[in-house]
Amino acid sequence: MDQVALSADKSSVEIGMGMTWSEVYQKLDGSGYNVVGGRTVGPGVGGFTLGGGYSWKTNQHGLSHSHSNGTISRIDSSQPDHFFALKGGLNRFGVVTSAEYLTHEQPDQVYGGIKLYGTDQIDAVLNATATFDADNTDPKAQIITTLQGASTGTTALVIFFYDGPEEPASFSTFDNLTATLSTVKSQTFSEFVQGFPSNIIVNARGTFHTLSTSKLTPAFLEAVKNETDTLGKVMAQHSGTSISYDVEPFLKTYGEKATDSAFPHGGSPLPLNLYFAWLLPSDDEFWYDAMRTSVQNLKNVAIQEGIYPDDFTAYPNYAITNTTAEELYGETNAARLKTIRSAVDPDAVMGLAGGFAI
Repeated sequence: MDQVALSADKSSVEIGMGMTWSEVYQKLDGSGYNVVGGRTVGPGVGGFTLGGGYSWKTNQHGLSHSHSNGTISRIDSSQPDHFFALKGGLNRFGVVTSAEYLTHEQPDQVYGGIKLYGTDQIDAVLNATATFDADNTDPKAQIITTLQGASTGTTALVIFFYDGPEEPASFSTFDNLTATLSTVKSQTFSEFVQGFPSNIIVNARGTFHTLSTSKLTPAFLEAVKNETDTLGKVMAQHSGTSISYDVEPFLKTYGEKATDSAFPHGGSPLPLNLYFAWLLPSDDEFWYDAMRTSVQNLKNVAIQEGIYPDDFTAYPNYAITNTTAEELYGETNAARLKTIRSAVDPDAVMGLAGGFAI
């Protein structure tokens, strides 16, 4: 459960499901190789991989579960249904102890870090994000733009990542913006990932939700800002401690690397990640309702903008509780998963673990 074993030829690495991605990257640091893994310090290998797995390497190599070579719990492509189910099907198809990942060459240094922007820069940050989404063609370049709500106004945090030592031209869209803090520099990949914390608040109540679009239009990003502003103004009245909307402009071609998997992503969906945290149980209903309403508002804008294809589903690792199998996987994949679950777990033992119903 806690191994990171690089093969003799360095073409693959066996990783235990008890590891965090930060620990994995530290183990691989200096080897010249890396895997398609998590983007922040906190997430564990198991849940991340079995839920799909968006990575700093996704533009180049696809999702994490697409780069397992076929040994998730010794299930491989010779057992296509079970293998399909494990790639996005979460915890419903057996106890997974380790997975073998294909490796990719890793430069000694990457260019990246975070920049913080004040309320007066939000419109400029969103314009730069829309430009990056529309114009970037370099698969080594990625950003995450996070809007953070507060009673004093919305601020932004942008994570920049380039899989090489020098700043790419595609980041120049942010050059004229004034940041209040910058940690962007050349560093090892492991140092980069450890350089910014997860935004999850320890010992707080909280939840995620998500919506995927085909691209990021200025009108859609303006709607995200409006949602952040609105909830930021009332969060103190409902014991709120965090409101964040993560905008993730991947290349529109990463889905070409998709394999047969439970989570359908051949259309290269761009997942929006909402995270709200609060302190009091009495505010649970308010925040769950607020999150669902916010996603519905944004979905309406996305439909108007023509950026919400009918076949897009909710990314499992970001989805809110009680999301249905059909909403996660689509009608066809959900039906296939239910058949597979009945075959591999007829007594529904894995259902005792909690999580989404299939």
